[in-house]
Amino acid sequence: MRDYLEFFGFKDDPFKITPDSSYFFLSEAHQEALSALRYLLETEEGFAVVIGEPGTGKTLTVRKFVEELPENIRYAYILFPNLSPEELFEAILEDLNIKAEGGTKNKLFSLLRDYLIESRSKGEKVLVIIDEAQNLPIETLEELRILSNLETRDTKLLQIILLGQPELEEKLNSSALRQLKQRITVFTKLRNFSEEETRAYTEYRISKAGYGNLRINPKVYKKLYRYSLGIPRVINILMERSLMAAFVEGSREIKPHHIDRSAESIGLRVERRSFSASYIMLTVFLITLAGIGVFFYKQSIFDSPKKVIQKAERSKKVFVRVQMLNMREAPTPNSPVVYVLKEGDPLEILKKGPETWVLARFKGEGFTVEGWVNSKYLSSQ
Repeated sequence: MRDYLEFFGFKDDPFKITPDSSYFFLSEAHQEALSALRYLLETEEGFAVVIGEPGTGKTLTVRKFVEELPENIRYAYILFPNLSPEELFEAILEDLNIKAEGGTKNKLFSLLRDYLIESRSKGEKVLVIIDEAQNLPIETLEELRILSNLETRDTKLLQIILLGQPELEEKLNSSALRQLKQRITVFTKLRNFSEEETRAYTEYRISKAGYGNLRINPKVYKKLYRYSLGIPRVINILMERSLMAAFVEGSREIKPHHIDRSAESIGLRVERRSFSASYIMLTVFLITLAGIGVFFYKQSIFDSPKKVIQKAERSKKVFVRVQMLNMREAPTPNSPVVYVLKEGDPLEILKKGPETWVLARFKGEGFTVEGWVNSKYLSSQ
């Protein structure tokens, strides 16, 4: 059976969920956020905060920003920051390739301070970017404020960017963090797309993927907006499932009923117009997403899970062989998803777990993530 991307004549998957800066859509809100981050860099202010609901494109915006950084900028990108102050310092130092080898908080602080002073003497700037910052404990956020105090006579030694959900804004408004809030000079919010932006976003991603021979019924866009509420991640999920549904029917046109079925399959209803409901359904969908890709691949051409693990123990390298694969906190199918891998992503196997589960490490552009994956969906070549 031909892959549905080939069926529609795409060169790439237009609605992949994993952040890809080449698909960055410059809506008015995203343009404002990107400009705010550029302003932070140019003016050397201390703190920037980007707030947005889940799926509105915070991570993609900052990755686009990172790609534009000049060569004299060094940065640490922290992804899962439910960390104590010591753990955060260690994570920052590790991402900046500074050997910490444990130690007290004061020692870690001193190592980072010395690095910042040396970098400034070389004409380099240093950024710390923290995603999902609403998960940072109060005491860790307070330590970030102290870090931001590091400066020479006329300039800051460190600039910090916090990305987070609305809970981060609530946390920053607490009396315990009033001094930190006073140091935030750049504050921007990402909003959902309008109906017009939803259509423009959809057409932009299809165009980037090669357009091919796909047609979209004009009535699709209104339904797409009503179900997704203009949340980019939900738009991607609905459109990808609609493409799959059309492919199964042998239709090269996305029709309104494809959107209806896709929304129903992940539990979205127009009358349930709340972000929390949408996000809960999105999470449920991501849990089952890995199995969908298996439909398009023949199982017989891949090694068994046992052989994959045996080969991985020798080479320490395996690859994702399905379109999307969830990396989880624990070796169970109901464990929270920490990252969504895509086909071809290389993984380093760290250890075997129960049944066919393995603990793996994935290195992306500027970040590293570890989690449990099912070796049934991995290949040794």
